[in-house]
Amino acid sequence: MKKEIKIVAIVLVALIVFMSGFGLGASKGITINVGGSLEVKGDASANANATVAPTQAPTQAPTQAPTQAPAGNDQPSTAAPSGDNKGGAVPSTNAEIVAAYNKAINDCKAISTGTVELHRVQAIDVKVTDCPGGDSVRKIIDPVVQKMLSNTDVTFTFNNGTDADGHTLNDRVYPGGRQAALTEADIASASAAAEGDGYKITLKIVGEQSTYDGTNTVYPVHHETIMDPLNLATINMDPIKLTSATMDYPGADVELTVDGQGRVTRLYIYMPIDGSGSGGVGFIKATVGVGGSLTDELTFTYA
Repeated sequence: MKKEIKIVAIVLVALIVFMSGFGLGASKGITINVGGSLEVKGDASANANATVAPTQAPTQAPTQAPTQAPAGNDQPSTAAPSGDNKGGAVPSTNAEIVAAYNKAINDCKAISTGTVELHRVQAIDVKVTDCPGGDSVRKIIDPVVQKMLSNTDVTFTFNNGTDADGHTLNDRVYPGGRQAALTEADIASASAAAEGDGYKITLKIVGEQSTYDGTNTVYPVHHETIMDPLNLATINMDPIKLTSATMDYPGADVELTVDGQGRVTRLYIYMPIDGSGSGGVGFIKATVGVGGSLTDELTFTYA
C-alpha cells in the first residue's frame, strides 16, 4: 500500500508539473481534474512565496482534438514597435483581430530600447477529484498536491530589452521564445472594443486535447499559439515511468489591451485543463485523473 500511495502521488505531481510547466513566457495558472474538475493557478518560474488571487473565472469551453505537432521556435524580429496603431483603430473582423493580436505581442517581444516594467500575477490551484485507493490514499495525495500550489506576484524591469536575470521580453511574454502566430482557426470567438485611446481584444481559444504515449507528446496546437505547453517526454521521473497521459484543454480565455501607440498594456489568460495519466514502478501501476486552471495577468508600463 505504501508503494502504491507513493506512486500515485508521484504520478499526480508529474501531471501537475506538466499542466503548469509553461516556460518563462507562460502564464502560470492551471486547473487539473481527476475524474472530476480541478482548478490550479500560479507560475512555475516565478516566486512561489508571494500571495495573489486570480482575477477572473473562465467561460464555457469548446472541445476539439489537435491535428499536428507544434511549430518550431521562430524568433521575433529585432525592430522596435512601429506604432502603426496610433490613433487606436479598433480591428473588427476575425482576420483583423488576429493580425492585430500577433502584431501587438510580437512588437512587444521585440522591444530593445528604453525601459519597460512587466508586472506578472500568476496563480496555480490544484485539487484531486479522483484517485485509486479511496479516502486513505486521498489523504496522502492531497498534502502532496497542496505543496504544488503557488501564488506569485513578480515585477521584471527591462532596460534596453533585458531584465536583471538576462532575459528579454521575448522570453517573458507569451509564447516564450517564439512569435505569436495566432490564426483564425485557433479561435472559437473573437471581439474587439475601444478602450481608452486604444482597444481591447477578447478571444476564446478552440478546445482541444494533448496526449502523451510514453515517448511522444501531441501538443495542444491552438493553445501553443498563445502559451508554452510542456513536452512530457522531456521530464525525468526516475524511477517512476509515466506511460500515458491525456489532457483536455476546454479553451482558454484571453484578453489583450493595446494603447493608442500600439503597445501592449495588459495580457490576461485563463486556461482550464482536465485529464488523467498513468504510470508506475515495476509491477505497481496507478492511474490518476486531474483537473484545474491557469490564471496569468501581465501588465506593462513604459518609461
